[in-house]
Amino acid sequence: MLDLTVMNKTIIQFVTICFIIPISICWGQQTIPVDRKAWLEDLEFLEHSVSKIFPDFESHQGSGLFLQELSDLRADVPTLSPKEIVFRIQKAMGALGDEGCSILPFQEVLETTILPISLYSFEDGWYICDAKDKALVGQRVLGMDGRSMGEVYDMMKPYLNADNVHYQERLFAVYGIVPDMLRSSGLEGADTAVQLQIAGDREILLEAGPLSEYTSLDRKLPNDGHFQLNQKNHANENYWLEYIPNSETMYVQLQQISNNEEGPSFKKFVGLVADGISTGKAKKIILDVRYGGGGNGFKLKPLTDLLRDSEQINQDGNLVILTSKATKGTLLELVSLLTLNTQAVVIGEPTGEGPNTVGDVRVVQMPNSKIKVSLTSIFWPTSWEIDKRSTLEPHVEVTFTIGDYLNGEDPWLNAATAYVGSRQLAVMDTAIAEQLSGTYDVHDRKVKLSWEDNQFTMQMGRRIKSFFEFKAKLFPKSEGVLASTIEGVDLHYKRLDSGQVALLYLDWKGTKMDMNRK
Repeated sequence: MLDLTVMNKTIIQFVTICFIIPISICWGQQTIPVDRKAWLEDLEFLEHSVSKIFPDFESHQGSGLFLQELSDLRADVPTLSPKEIVFRIQKAMGALGDEGCSILPFQEVLETTILPISLYSFEDGWYICDAKDKALVGQRVLGMDGRSMGEVYDMMKPYLNADNVHYQERLFAVYGIVPDMLRSSGLEGADTAVQLQIAGDREILLEAGPLSEYTSLDRKLPNDGHFQLNQKNHANENYWLEYIPNSETMYVQLQQISNNEEGPSFKKFVGLVADGISTGKAKKIILDVRYGGGGNGFKLKPLTDLLRDSEQINQDGNLVILTSKATKGTLLELVSLLTLNTQAVVIGEPTGEGPNTVGDVRVVQMPNSKIKVSLTSIFWPTSWEIDKRSTLEPHVEVTFTIGDYLNGEDPWLNAATAYVGSRQLAVMDTAIAEQLSGTYDVHDRKVKLSWEDNQFTMQMGRRIKSFFEFKAKLFPKSEGVLASTIEGVDLHYKRLDSGQVALLYLDWKGTKMDMNRK
């Protein structure tokens, strides 16, 4: 995915969705009076733009709901304020199920304010990680304006445009402290303040302020730009690496696949990773992609090829990937590709997107209100089109509690350093491998089965405008079934009366796919 991102670190921290939205969308617009007729023209312009730009709009499962939401909004325009119209547009675009289709609330034309607190959803509840009033740090938030956090979250869901519930939760940490959005969702209260219900039977009326008060806060999530094990600071770096003290483990953090402003380019950075592997200094790699998502997906292949082709790293337990509900975009593509081409173990939380993502943001400006809207325009698959997963599940889940946070613990890193590979690939029957070797047509793609150097592999190369490729080892699972090193992907075959074997189908995560020998 090629994201149009020119954002500084403070904006990236306030909400991950901004990885794909240029800063000019949020600032620099002038307030323009818009009458009812002008709003209707803007809605017509928006409908036309979405239908032309969003990939496969007519066949998309959410297109009907989007059009219905716009139709309902047209009827309600005379009774709504400009802000209510804008957030109803946000709700309508949510039907497309893509976080890149959105109106950010922080536009000058809206004069949006936000509470000066930083929230995070821990395993044991919503807590304040940082605040303008430092006395609030570490406090648990039970509700807002008389409603529980669960109720408020449910009310806000239609305005949290995302691919899945995991990223919606991520967005709620920001949009849920914007009074204008809370009021648009139906939560009653003051225009510029929110009554917080705090654990211990306390209530605090918190006044909203400018965005700058929010972006100055720091959630201090574990190892986010600051490697705790050796106290190295990597603030504002898109990528960096360190070694776990007293070990042969390289820790690599990627927040964006774009060149750093200073230091080596991403291409040269991959070379540094390669040097660590070739010299034997790095026997294990922990790849941390918890905190980002933007960048250029075409830069990934040298890295994925390096990790795939390294006999040392491409072993169970020697390549570990750390994910969170904020993992999306180009970094999500990286995770997907590595799970298809290596024996990587994913540790953490379900990701914010699935393997087939829509990216490459285009920005359109409605002609009368001058409000800018982001729309995704290109489909970037890293799996078969039939693969409808909206998230990538980790192999090993972690939980993150407020106790971990306050004690400076990183359960992701703890699990990664403790993980020891145990997978043993069964010995392949040479006769079966040789008989099944060949090139097959699978959904208009060519998949090659090869028996070389006592290894049976399944491989498919990528196409133009697609990052989807895989290379996996095959080994016996049960009679008539060969498992692969891709979780949930098996080959089924049958024995003929002649004693020969013939391929039946490819089972791709529960979907049967015909394989026709060429």
